[in-house]
Amino acid sequence: MTPGVPAPLAPAPPAAPPLPQLGPPERPSLGLFSRIKAPGEVDPVLELAASGVQIFRCEQDKDGTGYRWMFRLPEAELRDANGQLVGHHGANYSFEHVDGSRLIGTIVGYDSAPEGDSLRWLLLRTQSYGQGEFEKVTYVQRIDTSGGMPPEQCATEQVNQILRVPFSAKFILYRPR
Repeated sequence: MTPGVPAPLAPAPPAAPPLPQLGPPERPSLGLFSRIKAPGEVDPVLELAASGVQIFRCEQDKDGTGYRWMFRLPEAELRDANGQLVGHHGANYSFEHVDGSRLIGTIVGYDSAPEGDSLRWLLLRTQSYGQGEFEKVTYVQRIDTSGGMPPEQCATEQVNQILRVPFSAKFILYRPR
């Protein structure tokens, strides 16, 4: 990669359509053995469409025999059911609303995406900060993912290069009853 030249972009997946929503979202229909079901004591309160990129860097793999694209962070916009920009999703499974409220998440479960070349579906346990839309949110599901996965390997000449892979997803936020 030449210094000062932006990293190549992978082809973009289709943009996430605005989410039709008249009231609180419903729990998604997940398989019987899904590991990303939200606990029964929480209710879905907000559904957001995300579109952006997953950022990877070419690094030597753990056993030292080759090179892989290693995940660094996501950069995504979050939009409500009307298509309005309401926040951003970033490093450390963070979510920040335009009202200043924030979430930091930890993965507690995942399922493979139905499309093998798309990001896993996740269940995150979250800690909320600040007052606003994300206040008291304790779980977030990432579902309906499209894209976001790099090629498995990279080459020696790509070491330290950055790859930005477009993705879209739906995030469902939950609060205690």
